[in-house]
Amino acid sequence: MNITIEAIYEAGVFRPLQPLLSLKEREKVRLTVEVESALDLLLQHPIEIDPAVAREIAESADFSVLEG
Repeated sequence: MNITIEAIYEAGVFRPLQPLLSLKEREKVRLTVEVESALDLLLQHPIEIDPAVAREIAESADFSVLEG
């Protein structure tokens, strides 16, 4: 049986965010850990920005990727 859960790692222990009713107490399991990247988080929770502010940032020399 395979299940996918979300968990928090703290104090050396993985703590499930939801109860795992299909597992018995102290049942041995094999974990595969997949860490969410910043991009994954951004895609799930996009930042909303005023178009005028975005244009100002994009056109600002302070944020240019070109050598100036």
